[in-house]
Amino acid sequence: MTGGGKSGGVEEQEGRSLSCAVQRLPAGITVIRVTGDLNRETSSQLHLLAADELLREPAQLVLELSNLTSVDKAAVDALVSASAVAGESDISFCLVASHASPLVTTLAGAGLIERFEVFPTVRAAIGGG
Repeated sequence: MTGGGKSGGVEEQEGRSLSCAVQRLPAGITVIRVTGDLNRETSSQLHLLAADELLREPAQLVLELSNLTSVDKAAVDALVSASAVAGESDISFCLVASHASPLVTTLAGAGLIERFEVFPTVRAAIGGG
């Protein structure tokens, strides 16, 4: 891990075929950037990381998922769970992914796309355009 949790710092975690990096921005915004395969074997890594970040009570948690190569039902369950925890804590929660991404396709196929705010870029998600 690098960054030590400094504001604006980045912490990285790598799993089997999943890489996650956490960036804490000013104004209480946390961005988790996820790359690789989000599936039954790796979804617990994202779930635990998101839960840890939600315990910090950020104003907004952004999951940057545009670099996922695959997504399965376990991954969807992890995202639904993180979204529910954020909602219970009144924390803004959104996803970043293109509309043609494996994530959006999987969420739409599961009938869950309406549950999430999905933005094309982190900048759009945090209100910067």
